Amino acid sequence: MKRFLFLLSLLSSPAWAVDFSKDIQPLLQRACYECHGSEVAKAGLRLHEKASALKGSDHQPVIVPGKPEESELLRRVSLPQSDKEAMPRRGTRLTKPEITALRRWIAEGARWPDTVAAVKHWAYQAPARPEVPWNAASVFPMSNATPNAIDAFVASKLVEADLNPSPPAPAHTLLRRLFFDLTGLPPNLEDQKTFLLTSEASYEEAVDHLLESPEFGVKWARHWLDLARYADSHGFQRDDLRDVWGYRDWVVDALNQDMPFDQFTLEQVAGDLLPNPTPAQIIATGFHRCTPTNVEAGTEPEESRINQVIDRVNTTAAVWLGSTLECAQCHNHKYDPFSQEDYYRLLAYFNNTEKEAERSNPKTPGSIRFDGVPYAMPEADKDSARAKLSQQLEQVKEEMARLEATETSADGHPVKMQGPLPLKPAEIQTASGAEWEVQKDQSILFIGEVPDVDSYTVDYEVSPGSLTGLMLEALTDPTLPAGGPGRAEGGRPNFVLQHLEISVVGADGSITPLKFSEAYASFSQARFDVKGLIDAVPTTGWAINPEFSKSHWAALILEHPLTLTAGMKLKLHLVQEYGGGRVIGKLRFSAFSQDVKSHLPATETLGSTRKRPAMLALDKKLKALQKNIDALKPATTEVMRELPQPRMTAIFKRGLYTDPAAPVTAGIPGIFDQKAEGPPNRLTLAKWLASKDNPLTARVAVNRIWAEIFGQGIVTTVEDFGIKGATPSHPELLDWLAIEFMEQGWSLKTLLKQIVMSQTYRQSSVIPPASPGLEADPANALLWRGPRFRLDAEAIRDNALAVSGLLSLQKGGAPIRPPQPDGLWAKVGGQQYKYLVSPGEMQYRRGLYVVLKRGAPYPSFMNFDASARMACVVKRGRSNTPLQALTLLNDPVYVEAAQALAKAMHTEPDAPSRLRAGFRRVLSREPTTEELAIMQQLYDAQIHLGEVQALVAVASALLNLDETITKG
Repeated sequence: MKRFLFLLSLLSSPAWAVDFSKDIQPLLQRACYECHGSEVAKAGLRLHEKASALKGSDHQPVIVPGKPEESELLRRVSLPQSDKEAMPRRGTRLTKPEITALRRWIAEGARWPDTVAAVKHWAYQAPARPEVPWNAASVFPMSNATPNAIDAFVASKLVEADLNPSPPAPAHTLLRRLFFDLTGLPPNLEDQKTFLLTSEASYEEAVDHLLESPEFGVKWARHWLDLARYADSHGFQRDDLRDVWGYRDWVVDALNQDMPFDQFTLEQVAGDLLPNPTPAQIIATGFHRCTPTNVEAGTEPEESRINQVIDRVNTTAAVWLGSTLECAQCHNHKYDPFSQEDYYRLLAYFNNTEKEAERSNPKTPGSIRFDGVPYAMPEADKDSARAKLSQQLEQVKEEMARLEATETSADGHPVKMQGPLPLKPAEIQTASGAEWEVQKDQSILFIGEVPDVDSYTVDYEVSPGSLTGLMLEALTDPTLPAGGPGRAEGGRPNFVLQHLEISVVGADGSITPLKFSEAYASFSQARFDVKGLIDAVPTTGWAINPEFSKSHWAALILEHPLTLTAGMKLKLHLVQEYGGGRVIGKLRFSAFSQDVKSHLPATETLGSTRKRPAMLALDKKLKALQKNIDALKPATTEVMRELPQPRMTAIFKRGLYTDPAAPVTAGIPGIFDQKAEGPPNRLTLAKWLASKDNPLTARVAVNRIWAEIFGQGIVTTVEDFGIKGATPSHPELLDWLAIEFMEQGWSLKTLLKQIVMSQTYRQSSVIPPASPGLEADPANALLWRGPRFRLDAEAIRDNALAVSGLLSLQKGGAPIRPPQPDGLWAKVGGQQYKYLVSPGEMQYRRGLYVVLKRGAPYPSFMNFDASARMACVVKRGRSNTPLQALTLLNDPVYVEAAQALAKAMHTEPDAPSRLRAGFRRVLSREPTTEELAIMQQLYDAQIHLGEVQALVAVASALLNLDETITKG
């Protein structure tokens, strides 16, 4: 009766008259103009103007006014997609409501005004609060549910399509759906007992509980990090690791606190520009520091910077405007109302931040290094401990200074203790072409592929003054095999320096080789004494076996002290031709200006240079304190930082940064009525993005959330709200949600509660045989049934670990490394990383915390459609491949989860109860008689392997079920 009354109200309402400008032109523009418009006319058909459209193609008319059944255009767009004559050939198909509007327009005479009113595309018009069709909500069967506007809008469309909603989902299905949607985890056995969902009050209690769970932020951060293209490495060929996980933790915290989306926007786009920004607001700007960075050898730093700025423009447009703005980088957008000038005016907002990559040597075009913009994250406990240790360190230094005042040289005279001063490399060459990076302490770190043999030639800048000797240091570094100082693999990182030539290059270019009288070293390998560096024997040299993983030095005393004058340089040539990669991995060169022996580093075995026990003790204490301070070094994360003076921004002809045209000033695209008021910086842009006057941001945001819950958005092209994007299935609902989102304080949790409290959400996803909805709306765009689709990659892993009892809920911190196949991180160029599985429970933390190396992302996740995040990911794909089944059966994570689940099942008293317990853990419900029988058959077939192994087989089968990895 309720449905009949609602239908009667629809029939009694004024007839719907088709408006060409509003209802027909936009769908022709979206679906037809690409092939049949002003620029292209396939088969001679143009549909962009009245005369040519009514004339038809080269073969026949395609629109016959008053006769839809004879109109070829209507027939083609109504054909199933599999038909070779179906139109459009590519892109989004016309929806059933659009086809109905087209049919009605033709039936009414295909009225095409001579002057077509220019109607702004719906997405660029401000949302208006629609009237809620409350009388439609009664179509849903749950009479005890709180009236929900979502149900009213959905029911209205169902009635128009002559479809019925599905009955409510069973309580166990709904509980599992709720847990996955709000926390990304399944309900455990205790949850299944606590939240029975037997009444409207108990259902709301469960919703509120999950919204306040700390796991809420972890679940919804995954969705946002796809948009932010968050990863733990640069990307591209070098793909070195970098620290930006502080931003990931900020996202989790902000979501758990239900930070309003407008503030969430402000802090990520321009938190550093807010008045007196907090550390958290600065860390939030990591959103745009997640951009990939190209530091391959030979990369032009300015090109790399521009590519990053372009990525920031494109990402901002995708995330907040739902627009494919990247098309306008090279020319005016072909479909949407964005000009190339609009593009570069937006780019100007992002063009004023510090460069992240620069040449390590300005004179060497092929050299480039990553500097980034690191920000030390505050950690109260570590900061306090570090301050205390630093105070102790200063006290030791003062005591050493007092003791040095009485230190004597070898001839018994007092000396001021001043060690050698590091020299700055001016030019570096390697015979092998090996890559290198100059560090802040003037050391040179050699990176990339390890050559078998090599020789280094380095020019050093020197200051005028006295030169008495030189020191060569072979230093350790975490990126070297076993820490170095050599680059040889196999746990024996030795080097063999066979020959060392040092010359003075005069201001006039003259070269004078230096001669040395004595040589000392921190350690010399047997038969490879440091004195071999200054003799004339070609077979001798310096090596340090077995003293690996330690820094070493070699000090050379000049036969005759030298006076350096302005313009001079030192040229160092190191020959390392022993083979096997025995080359120095990190070196530093320093100059002595006083007596060398008196200024050698502290050691107990240098004869006349032996230091007094008191000084040795202080030196040892100093090193211990410094080591403890280094261990407390604050973690850093990459952030945005504005330049003191803005750069000039210009339009790039054809998108090429090397071909600038007219300068532009910062501003938003001209299509928008409300302009961005304020200084030309990111904060002004952020305020406009998060403004209620922006017609897109709220719509785009709620549509993405809807897509996360229902598997598809109200606008199915969640990445494209433009002319080529899909039209909304429920336009009034989209606007109502957008306005509610803004007026309810931009609260994500409030929005989600509105959605999950609706009867639309609570419908069963089971499709009855011969359901009319299956034929009329197979994609469930009208929401006649509940959501059912496969879980995301991270949730599949989290689910397996949770039901098996292995999952660790530890939050935050550096990324973890679960088991993965060997050798995936091997690469050419850049730093080499040994993949070590995280210890203990760390490897069982949630998928959000798994390290994401863009060049070699975690393979288990990639098999389930995760992304390497080289760019903003608005919508993941959802495939079904044999690799996924193989992953669930063989990946170490799932094998171990099956074993742990089997152990938990084994605590039950007998086989049937063990099987039922495992089923309840995994699927949150009791098995049917048939399901129990199938499990028993599998158990019986494997019992010859032993009881536990038989349970492992059953547990593995449970973790592989479609229902297990599906939200139903």
